[in-house]
Amino acid sequence: MKIPEKINISGIEYEVIKTEGPLVVDGDQVYGMIDYNNRKIKLDTNIQDEQGVKSTFIHEVLHGIVFDRQIDWKNDGEETIIEQLSRGLYSILKDNDLV
Repeated sequence: MKIPEKINISGIEYEVIKTEGPLVVDGDQVYGMIDYNNRKIKLDTNIQDEQGVKSTFIHEVLHGIVFDRQIDWKNDGEETIIEQLSRGLYSILKDNDLV
């Protein structure tokens, strides 16, 4: 899998940035992060190998789907959550010419 420089999540284009600097969220160092306001996904390439960076990219894209589809972890049932994630992921793959 090749990580693109930009990815479209539900019509919103996010810039994908690979960085070697630490990424900190709520005081904790993280492997990646998604910034909904500035439309950026950042991936720390210094603390993980290539496979880890790819996994982190997918993780952040899933955050984007959850944010866009307003998934409610406490009240939506498992089937609803899985359906929303699968539709969101399919949409991303299709919109970015990955399928």
